[in-house]
Amino acid sequence: MIMAFMLVVVVDGNRLPDNFFFKSVKRCNLFAHYIETGDTDLKGVQYKKQKNIEAYCIPQWVEDTTTFND
Repeated sequence: MIMAFMLVVVVDGNRLPDNFFFKSVKRCNLFAHYIETGDTDLKGVQYKKQKNIEAYCIPQWVEDTTTFND
């Protein structure tokens, strides 16, 4: 077992069933930011949140054979 970070996405109060795992918490949080803001340019952009979309990362133990998205 290894420590990974699972991206959780909630749309309109419903958690999406897909599990996306990352080895790096920084990479996971970057994707969470992109999903919440709809913006992929981090230079000089103020944080703005899309309506009814929430994304965050949680640590989770996973099998060594897990597919990672980073």
